[in-house]
Amino acid sequence: MTHIPETLQPFYQDMQEAIQLYRKQKFDPYRDSLLKAFVETIHNDHSLSRFFQVCVTTPLLLGGYSARLYLYDNSSAQFLRVADSEQGLLEPPQPNCSDLKVEHRKNFTHDGWLCYPLYPRHGASRQPPAPSHAGQKIYDPDPYFSQHSLLGIFAVSPEDPIDPLDAETLHILTRWMGSKLNNRLIADRHLEHLKFLNELGRDIGHNIIVPNMYLKHLLRQMEKQIIDLHRVITEAESEQVNGLSTRQQVQFLSQCHDKRAAIEHSHQELLKHHNQITLFLESLFREQHFSQGHLVLQPTSCFVERDIILPQLDLYLKKLDRQGVHVDKPLNMYEQKFPLMVDVGLLSQVYANLFSNAVKYTGEIVNHQGKPRKAMAYGAEIIENFPEPGRRGIKFNVFTTGVPLSEEERQNVFAEGIRAKNSKGITGTGHGLNFIERVIEVHGGRVGCETSEEGNNFYFILPISPDEQPAIGKNHGNDR
Repeated sequence: MTHIPETLQPFYQDMQEAIQLYRKQKFDPYRDSLLKAFVETIHNDHSLSRFFQVCVTTPLLLGGYSARLYLYDNSSAQFLRVADSEQGLLEPPQPNCSDLKVEHRKNFTHDGWLCYPLYPRHGASRQPPAPSHAGQKIYDPDPYFSQHSLLGIFAVSPEDPIDPLDAETLHILTRWMGSKLNNRLIADRHLEHLKFLNELGRDIGHNIIVPNMYLKHLLRQMEKQIIDLHRVITEAESEQVNGLSTRQQVQFLSQCHDKRAAIEHSHQELLKHHNQITLFLESLFREQHFSQGHLVLQPTSCFVERDIILPQLDLYLKKLDRQGVHVDKPLNMYEQKFPLMVDVGLLSQVYANLFSNAVKYTGEIVNHQGKPRKAMAYGAEIIENFPEPGRRGIKFNVFTTGVPLSEEERQNVFAEGIRAKNSKGITGTGHGLNFIERVIEVHGGRVGCETSEEGNNFYFILPISPDEQPAIGKNHGNDR
């Protein structure tokens, strides 16, 4: 008998048990080939959607059986159907209309369906099964490969009493489904995590490193002002030996006051930009982002214009003024009486990106009065039936004059790396709008772009929670 090292004994036992199990199954060539075909087909493509569809197709080949695949969603505490043999892949997944519950590990019947619970591993245990790990959502893998973490249910509906050999085939099939499903979920989650980390790296480069270069410019300006002040003081000290005249004293004091005012102004600019960079750093470097693999909100109650828009606008006013861009502010948005629950750090970066784009891309037009105009406007308005009938949302707008984007550009402008035709010769990466889209979507909102003869309106809509009672007017659009 072959010697088995002690460290390999657990695997040896597992394989021996599996060998005995499969020896008991006396499948005919077709069923045996079907099981092999299932394994080969799902290994040809590692996507979840293909796996779901192959799973519900296999019972059709086995005996014309209808099949449904459910995943457990802890956030809604119910099973969601992700695929079935009647419609294929279901997007989005559909909630189960009946009270489907799993009380044990073995297969059971429910409303005429033969149901097989799907677990990461199959095996006997004296412990009662748990429906899921705390916080587990649909498409979440079992992180610890626990035998008791229920991933979902595979249901089959035979028109006639099921053939015993078919029942054995489904038993083997669903044993494989659970472990392979969990592996797919883990791989899918890891890919999402890596994609998010790549995106977060671009976010940091776009929203932290580039603005930090302006801080270096401010520091150089302040350094020059300090040198000038030192020169004035040196000149005054050299004249002090002969005694300063009244006129020289006045001139000296005036120069000192001017230099002090310039340094104080630079200090205020540095402080504002430091506060902005600090806010952005704190919101992008949260530990939860890295551990969970997606943006994690820290919503706080705030007044959007007062706490987010105006502080960011203040940082861009000089740049807008140098480009000849006039800023039109809404008349009453500042007096908005109700706060919104938003992530201040992330939403501040949304407006920073929008205002940065306004500096770059605002173009001059001739208005209906025949006068040239180059302007940016912002505002907000109530939207009914968002994100669903009976709910309300707030649409935040940032409009800039210029050449309207084409229909194709409007549809693709929020994609990563995409830049419009009017960006030719202007530095940029095409990342800012994609960052905006991801931040708004994690808030439960959506983004968009509208065009008019005068220019382009970039907007986003945030849902108002039932607890937030808006006192804002029906329409707070852009003052153009």
